[in-house]
Amino acid sequence: MIAFAITDALVTVGAILGIYLLWPHRRDGKVRMIRFGLGFMGFAALIGVIRFASGQVDEMAVAHSQASEFAGAAGLMLIAVALLLKTNAAKVDVGVIRYVRYGIPAVVAFLMFFPGTGTIVGFLPMLAFIIGLIASGLLVLHGQRSAGLAWLAGFFVIAFASIVVGASRTESTLGITDWHIYHALVGVWAVMVGEATKRLWDR
Repeated sequence: MIAFAITDALVTVGAILGIYLLWPHRRDGKVRMIRFGLGFMGFAALIGVIRFASGQVDEMAVAHSQASEFAGAAGLMLIAVALLLKTNAAKVDVGVIRYVRYGIPAVVAFLMFFPGTGTIVGFLPMLAFIIGLIASGLLVLHGQRSAGLAWLAGFFVIAFASIVVGASRTESTLGITDWHIYHALVGVWAVMVGEATKRLWDR
């Protein structure tokens, strides 16, 4: 099981690197939303590291699954909404951004524990992907080609990892369990988000 712990650790390391790339812009409210999103992804993966490294595979399965579901919904929504706000150069009050930053995770947490809302929570990552594609496309149209293409690449990587690879994590591709490929891609994606954000805010 140590191999599973290592590939989960790749996500945590990727999230840390992505957050580190954003350190110069850490005081910006929208950047904080993105760092929160990456942090949720990294924390969920960290639970996976502990789960497999400690041998508590069954005992921590529910905690790992719920943390991953929360990170996928709240984390991606935070990142996509922050990008959209930046793309539109929205003059949003700092207090409002703070409410959005804390409100999205709070709403997702509420939905996860409220009966009959599983479909809504499951749709949120797809909604984030759609918002992200729109915002990335707008960046390209507005002349910010480098940042826009970097964001587009990032969203396509996470979509491929989640939809194509993530749907068959128990199967193998070229002799490698898809679970490992999925987590490696998510780790790469986290760094891509940090780099794409840095390009956009450095302009």
